[in-house]
Amino acid sequence: MKCEDIIKLLSDYIDREIEETMEKLIREHIERCERCLSLLKTMEKTISLSREILKERKVPKSVMKRVYFEVKIRYKK
Repeated sequence: MKCEDIIKLLSDYIDREIEETMEKLIREHIERCERCLSLLKTMEKTISLSREILKERKVPKSVMKRVYFEVKIRYKK
């Protein structure tokens, strides 16, 4: 698989919403690709920190949407 394919699937991979065969392919790619591994770790850390922040205070929906779309746009490039 190419990095571009992996990047598109990372969110589902993190959420464990992916078929077992595809999960295995992603895992194998990540073991060999430092770039995708780094992105995966960054995404996981971001999710973890976001959950911690949300426990302490609410983030307005408009801000969450803006961040979501910004991340989506940047990773499409």
